Amino acid sequence: MNTLTKIVKSVCTSNVYPRLATAFALILCTLGLGVSLNAAGATTITTFDAPGAGTGAGRGTTAFGINPAGAITGFTRDANFARHGFLRAPDGTITIFDDPNAGTCSASCGTIGNGQGTRAFAINPAGAITGFYTDTSGRCHGYVRAASGTFTQIDAPDAGTGPFPQGTFPSNITPMGINPAGVIIGFYVDASSVQHGFVRAANGAITEFDPPGSIFTDPNAINSVGAITGFYFDANFVGHGFLRTPDGTITSFDAPGADMTGDGNGTFGVGLTPSGEIEGVFVDVNGVLHGFVRSNAGTFTTYDVPAAGTGAGQGTLPESNNTVDAITGQYIDGSFVNHAFVRSDQGGISTFDVPGAGTGAGQGTIPLGNSNTGAITGEFIDGGNVIHGFLAQGF
Repeated sequence: MNTLTKIVKSVCTSNVYPRLATAFALILCTLGLGVSLNAAGATTITTFDAPGAGTGAGRGTTAFGINPAGAITGFTRDANFARHGFLRAPDGTITIFDDPNAGTCSASCGTIGNGQGTRAFAINPAGAITGFYTDTSGRCHGYVRAASGTFTQIDAPDAGTGPFPQGTFPSNITPMGINPAGVIIGFYVDASSVQHGFVRAANGAITEFDPPGSIFTDPNAINSVGAITGFYFDANFVGHGFLRTPDGTITSFDAPGADMTGDGNGTFGVGLTPSGEIEGVFVDVNGVLHGFVRSNAGTFTTYDVPAAGTGAGQGTLPESNNTVDAITGQYIDGSFVNHAFVRSDQGGISTFDVPGAGTGAGQGTIPLGNSNTGAITGEFIDGGNVIHGFLAQGF
């Protein structure tokens, strides 16, 4: 088994999106369900399913990124598990899109068929969307979709040309993989199935990079000035966060309390503000997840949602931050059910669940992106393990 196989799940073939799964060895229809979550009635939740989304277990709609205007992007899994990108306009209109070169093979094609299609993860203020697609041979390529709807393919120079796990993948753990200037980050997997980072300038130039000592590099977020954060694994399978400045200087960091003994635990940079504040997650020696904020001076604040579970694979998992330091994510309770949280820039934490979310292990509410207007988007998994999108407003 090669190194990549040991520490990642298949992002091309998995039927459940593997947000940070490597680190923890562990949705035309709008259903206007405006639900007040507080006495003042200021917070509402709208759930939605994109046209063509499958209605069986493991299928549906994942809303991933939201821009300041309220446009949301993400992707669906249809009845045959093929993926399709979508753009939900602020008025709720949903447009489905597919990269022209993406495969759309049905489940009858087997593993490669299940992995084919177009995934969308991030959208910037100008409406540019980035993600990756899987072609008919099972190879993955990055793309950027302009607001006009035109596609440009992205392939890192040293990306492997075979089927998955080779190829090019703009950031697919967080919705912060493209900045306002159109600079895109992500990773590529070479012909030896080794994962490396890349940054693509707005003019298309690609720079490849790895932190010193990395055997697996995963950039997760880029801010407006071009700084990048993410994580890497060293030869002992310890995860370390990193900060790459616009001039290419890379600094690694470890959160206090992070397990440094291996097994895929450690520190994972997730988001980054314009001022250089990093938010992320660390895994302790018992396999419990905890949130952290690293200031631009390098000091750490750690936090846990009070209701989060305290067993292995449970805890607090931040997914995104906006530019004014508010963080959203999920906490996993003692029964492995997912619930949403929001942490303000002052450290106050509030929680919510989307009506209709399932209450079984692996089900629940999973926020994935937030905007400066107090809007949060993401997915919820119902009692039948069907995935739906949501938009929560008023935070």
